Amino acid sequence: MKMIQFNVPSPKDKSVYVQEDKLSDFYPYFHKHEEYQFMWIVKGEGTLFLADSFHPFRADDIFLLGPNQPHVFKRNADSLEHPEVESVSIFFNLKGSLSSLFNMPELGNILAFILQNTNGFKVPHAYTNRIKRRIGLLKKADMMDQLMSFFFLLKELSLVSHELKPLSVTTVLNKDDGFLRINDVCRYIKDNFRRSITLEEAADHANLTPQAFCRYFKKHTGLTFVSYLSELRIQEACKLITAQRYESIGLVAYNSGFNSITNFNRVFRSVTGFSPKEYYRRYKNNV
Repeated sequence: MKMIQFNVPSPKDKSVYVQEDKLSDFYPYFHKHEEYQFMWIVKGEGTLFLADSFHPFRADDIFLLGPNQPHVFKRNADSLEHPEVESVSIFFNLKGSLSSLFNMPELGNILAFILQNTNGFKVPHAYTNRIKRRIGLLKKADMMDQLMSFFFLLKELSLVSHELKPLSVTTVLNKDDGFLRINDVCRYIKDNFRRSITLEEAADHANLTPQAFCRYFKKHTGLTFVSYLSELRIQEACKLITAQRYESIGLVAYNSGFNSITNFNRVFRSVTGFSPKEYYRRYKNNV
């Protein structure tokens, strides 16, 4: 899919922009924008394609998309008979007027939460009703009340940050953000995930003990080393499967860094929610 750069038509007098859509379909183009975006699916179901991963969605699912994450929401083919889809989006940009507010020490924890989730996340179902209520209050508010509702929304999510799983393991880290070491470690893992790389090896590369490395890595990526490594390997497997470069699932597993087909199938399902064959069939039906 060809990707386009999208400019969010946000009003000049607002730091947080709320957009409600009731349309015949979702925006159809694979695109990215520099704003963060909360997306509440009020009505509709399908698949969110994000960078080189995808995530099924249904009514009442809520996502946070990070800045410049390529994405598109595609309806399921069997749901096209329904007359419309409905969604509520909340856009905000840390480089805009909000930047001065987030420099306040009282908002330091909220800023850290946002920066740790540039890869986005899906709100766990256990919390969707609470977050829907927050979005509803934000949507109805205006001016300063809307801004206050926005901060309460972020605070509510930050309290369950340990349960939020990144939508993608593709990370763009800026040197100015103070992530030089973790950027180097992530690059090292990405360069070596196809072989049997160990926790001890990654920790040694970062000049940390394995215990200190585990804490450091989880803090800056939101994932454990094993989860990050597994998602990198499954991401590679998804590329190989959709590119139809291999006829054998065993070869896909081996070229993605797995030594066991059984383990590959188990990890693939835990990361994507599908078996490799189901993943390919769903991909072909939606693209």
